[in-house]
Amino acid sequence: MYKTLLSLFVSSLLLIGLITVPAQAQVNSGDFGLILNGGVGTGASMYGVILSTTDSSTLGIGPGSSFNLGFMANFSILAIHSQFYYATITDLEWEQQGQTYKTEGSGHVWTWDGTVGIKALTEEGDMGYTHIFVGFRIWQAVREEDKRTVADNSQTPSAKQEMTGNGFIIGIRDLSTLPLGPVSLALQTGLWVYKAPLSTFKIGGNEFKTTADQNIGYGFEIGAGLAFEDIGLSTIVGLHLDVQATEIVLVGIDALAGAGYAQFFFAVSKEFGF
Repeated sequence: MYKTLLSLFVSSLLLIGLITVPAQAQVNSGDFGLILNGGVGTGASMYGVILSTTDSSTLGIGPGSSFNLGFMANFSILAIHSQFYYATITDLEWEQQGQTYKTEGSGHVWTWDGTVGIKALTEEGDMGYTHIFVGFRIWQAVREEDKRTVADNSQTPSAKQEMTGNGFIIGIRDLSTLPLGPVSLALQTGLWVYKAPLSTFKIGGNEFKTTADQNIGYGFEIGAGLAFEDIGLSTIVGLHLDVQATEIVLVGIDALAGAGYAQFFFAVSKEFGF
């Protein structure tokens, strides 16, 4: 599945880079607009289930890589937006009741947002905009261990775990450009919060009933790059973070389940005006 999605991403990047629309109007100059975007990243991923929320345990953190795809379409100031983000989970390390746990394995965490909102503060020929949005979020996290070490002693790996959740998200994203002759400096920022509690938890393929209590998720991104505004193309490098956790009751025990990612990314976007 990962190779298929990666091939799709590479193909989409080539499509974004090669598409030319001679009859296209200047960006943000008509009633209709379309932005296609994609990116790759590397950094850290987070995953874990803490069976007691009263000690100093932490969620597992380890290296991971990512890719994302999305679009935003607008009619005047009204906009719809879709974004898919996928990050791998490899080795993890965490503290639990004073002991250090290390695991080797595989897995992933992904999020999908479908939102509506407004695209404001635009000018003809300028790629800049402010996007304020609200909508729906779905997420999934999967973890499969190959090896587990506790305080330098090997243990039997745990069974495959799967988490899914859904809820609502609200946020703001801004792209500002500063002309520098034939190109422009592009600054991208974003901030969002969401409530998408854990709804399904499986261990070894068996679903466990959980009672979700409190959930919080948040994220931000900050980046800079170049914008070729005459052709509506921009390239951005920066940092993207998204984490969430849910307090649950699992087989009568208070627990905390969470997942997320922090990625240094390179992204490309192509904007069309009609």
